[in-house]
Amino acid sequence: MSAIPHAVIALAETLERRWKQYLHSGNFDAFVEFTLSLNGLTEQLDRLSLPGLVRACQELENLALTLFGGDNTHPIGPEDSDAIQRQLTVILRELHRHETPAVALRQTDQEEPQAEGWNRPRDVLIVSRPAHPWTASLFEQLQFFGFHPHEVRWEQELEAEIMPLAVIFVPDQEGLHYPNEAIAYISKLRKEFSASFFYCLSVPSILESIVHLQRAGADACVPVSDKVSDVLSRILDLVQTKEQTVPRVLVVEDSATAVAHIRRSLSQHGIDSRAIGDPRFMLEAAVDYRPDVILMDMYMPFCTGVEVTRALRQLPEYQSVPVVYLSSETDIAQQVEALRLGGDQFLTKPVNPIVLAAVVKTKIDRYRDMMRSGRLDSLTGLLNHTAAKNRLEVMIKSAEPTGLLAVAMIDIDRFKSVNDTWGHPVGDQVIRSLAWLLRGRLRSSDLIGRYGGEEFLVALSGVDIEKGVAMLNRIREDFSALPHAHAHGTLRCSFSCGVSSLADYSSGSALIEAADNALLEAKRSGRNRVISAAL
Repeated sequence: MSAIPHAVIALAETLERRWKQYLHSGNFDAFVEFTLSLNGLTEQLDRLSLPGLVRACQELENLALTLFGGDNTHPIGPEDSDAIQRQLTVILRELHRHETPAVALRQTDQEEPQAEGWNRPRDVLIVSRPAHPWTASLFEQLQFFGFHPHEVRWEQELEAEIMPLAVIFVPDQEGLHYPNEAIAYISKLRKEFSASFFYCLSVPSILESIVHLQRAGADACVPVSDKVSDVLSRILDLVQTKEQTVPRVLVVEDSATAVAHIRRSLSQHGIDSRAIGDPRFMLEAAVDYRPDVILMDMYMPFCTGVEVTRALRQLPEYQSVPVVYLSSETDIAQQVEALRLGGDQFLTKPVNPIVLAAVVKTKIDRYRDMMRSGRLDSLTGLLNHTAAKNRLEVMIKSAEPTGLLAVAMIDIDRFKSVNDTWGHPVGDQVIRSLAWLLRGRLRSSDLIGRYGGEEFLVALSGVDIEKGVAMLNRIREDFSALPHAHAHGTLRCSFSCGVSSLADYSSGSALIEAADNALLEAKRSGRNRVISAAL
């Protein structure tokens, strides 16, 4: 059963307390506080990848927003109040149902601590007809990566003794509409497993099919063209610890009252902000603060927000940073002109705090996704060559006082023969499988990059060379046992690896060269081995 952290339960209790305060006072400000708490809880549940609970909170949030109004519309009527209370009760009951136990079992001294990011429950249900060929393949691969798959038949009655991480639905016939009885079964399981991710495989690229499955509770409709093995990548994403950096918003606004309102709204959603009242200092503030979004007042002393944005867009590093205008301007022509001259969105004051936070978060997510796409390898999702080398330099600076940093170069053995014998799609699958294995076995603080072709760069923080060699040897043994499915069965591959240490080499280029030389030695010595470059 998945466990909801105590911090999230505390947010839920705050939400309940603020609702009671509103019922007692009927005050609009109390309703605003309740809605802000609800929005914050929704965001936390989304970060925990609990789609059923997120959906329930979003429905309640939408209901609250329709009743937002102003001072003269509160308190709301008993019918609306009862509707909120019913939905809130459902959410609180489900959260407490999966609350983390107050006392956790102590890990034995002999047990190795689990790698960061792999502490989520790993039960996976595979719903299919008996002896479906995809089920066996999924079962084997999920087990290999440490998941606990369970076969389930369509229409089978289940006891909710576990809360699976994911449920995979395999249709009887590939690429056809899911029948009504299958959609009804998905909807039924969604009510039982509100915190699980639902994947529907082999969905035709027809809007009607996708909409029906989404309404039933599907979180991902995997198209016919995607291979069954690709689902593993999606499930691995659920147990990975994502890089969490605090979002930053630069507020360019000369009204102290407006600044206080904006920063308070953002802070309640975990968004950091910095404010400047004079637009002439904006470029210096942007260089120092590196914002993900700029909130810009339209009318300020010295110049307008549009003039500031046009100047900002002259600088290459700020051509893509989202700019959201804030103004009491209601002239549509003026708003359109402001957008044409470099802005991304226009919000009219006074801004609903929920709308403000939603717009800012959406802009930040898209901006970061765009920036991230320039750093990631498209096949594996790992850091690309340039980004991996840059990350290594950062890790070296952090590790220099201790010298505890191990760097590895990994190369898949006889990879050309895989492409020549089985084709490039199978070769791509082998590369992805190694990427998945590295992501699953290593920590989020470690560097994993695709250096080029079938070669990978890995850096292990806080690790000496002996431990680094041992860790990579375990991964090598696991990879050699990993089955790679293809049209005529399965194949297995191995990799060779060289490892160097910051204790012996002081620069990134020297570490990579030493590890690469050790890798060549591993190849010459017979492949499928890890060689140390220790001096």
